Formats: sequence, C-alpha cells, structure tokens
Amino acid sequence: MVITIAFYALLVFGYFYVVGKVWRGESELDLDEPAAWWPFSLPLWRGSARAMPVLGVSGLILIGAGIVSDLVGEGSRYYDLVMTIGVLGLLGTIVVGFPIMYFSRPRFLIPPIWRDDPSTVEEWRAKRARR
Repeated sequence: MVITIAFYALLVFGYFYVVGKVWRGESELDLDEPAAWWPFSLPLWRGSARAMPVLGVSGLILIGAGIVSDLVGEGSRYYDLVMTIGVLGLLGTIVVGFPIMYFSRPRFLIPPIWRDDPSTVEEWRAKRARR
C-alpha cells in the first residue's frame, strides 16, 4: 500500500514538472518529428501534445480513484463516491481531452505556445485539399 501511494505521488510530481515545462515553453518536445514509437499521423502527434495537460490530469484522477477505491474497500460508504470521481477522470479524457486533441478547443486549456497552431482536423483537411 505504501509503495503504491509513493509511486502515485511520484507520478503526480512528474506530471506537474513536465506540464510546467511545457506550459512555459521550455519543453524539448519536437512537434515536427514524432517519437519512433508513435504509430499515428504527424497531425495527431501535435494534437496529443496539445491535449497532454488535460489527458494527464484525467489519467491521474482515474488512477488515483482506482488506488483509493482499493484502499477504502468495496464495503465502504465512500466506495461509490470514489468510483464516481474515477468516472469523472474518464469523462475528462473523452469530453475535454479529445476535443483539444482533434479541434484545439477549449483554447485556454492548451499550452500558450501552441494555442495558435492549426488543429489536427484542420491539418488533415489542408492535406486533403492539396491532393
């Protein structure tokens, strides 16, 4: 149990460290060259980078709710509340993260250095129009 909480705390610390660097424009993330392991398109690479702050916090909420639900136990009166919080983390990914990834909306949740970049869908449409 202690190891799990310590690992989760390390994840949270790492998330805020990385997102802070991204938000300030100090990240070394290259939007013009996807990582070697990335199997999708370049526009989707850029979109996932724009959505990283929201996707990360949604994932942390989901993981944290899973850890807490295991700690409180299924018989606890707080179990349903913790599971609801976990569902909110999942909904954050779907309702907020994916629109940022594909449409760059809402803009205030996108790191300032990437707010004016075209969205993933706009890049796909521009590529299709050039054909």
